[in-house]
Amino acid sequence: MRIACTHGLFADGALDRIAAAPEVTEIVCTNTVPMPGGAKTDKLTVLSVAPALAEAIRRIHLGESVSALFGQH
Repeated sequence: MRIACTHGLFADGALDRIAAAPEVTEIVCTNTVPMPGGAKTDKLTVLSVAPALAEAIRRIHLGESVSALFGQH
């Protein structure tokens, strides 16, 4: 099972408890908030939102559609 979240607010050992579940194969979150200092597990994948933000800024600057980034034309 894969678990995904937008903002990985893993408080009070939550990441360790989730990762310890044998059925959990991967935990995916974005880098929208800093990860707690001791939050580490091989099951964790942190994705950067920087490319999406950069493209949105570029589109705004050029007067292009931002909603097209989300599949809404």
